[in-house]
Amino acid sequence: MPTFVTRPLDPRQIDQAYALMRPFYPDLTVERWRDHAQALLAPGSRGGIVTVQLDHRYMHGLFSYLVVPDLDHRLGLQVDLFVALDLFDPEGANDALLAEMDRIARQHGCDAIHVTLPDRQAAKTRPSLSRFHAQGHVPEGRRLCKHLTPAA
Repeated sequence: MPTFVTRPLDPRQIDQAYALMRPFYPDLTVERWRDHAQALLAPGSRGGIVTVQLDHRYMHGLFSYLVVPDLDHRLGLQVDLFVALDLFDPEGANDALLAEMDRIARQHGCDAIHVTLPDRQAAKTRPSLSRFHAQGHVPEGRRLCKHLTPAA
């Protein structure tokens, strides 16, 4: 079985990554994705985007992260986007991304990793929670969001 390799997203691959995002976020526009990716990849950003690929450099998944101050854990790796899609070895793609997430957290001196997996993702494309649990991720609560209406 081929080996998955993780790599930082090359800015020239932002549109290729968008194609991967479409099944997971069908309402995401290419412009919104480009803005989001460029902000995370900008010099001085405390974040980034990591892809998982096979030798042919076709992306099978990615996650985005920010290193943020955390009240409970001093410094945390905040992961708000995690997608993996491989028809033959979905667990391999997930595991490669999870291992890289741990490496990045340690590299930045983080005391915790917080992952948000949105409920709006279709069940067939949502990563298996068992893969996260097997790597030591445990629930600490639930993330909530309040949508605000723009002022008139």
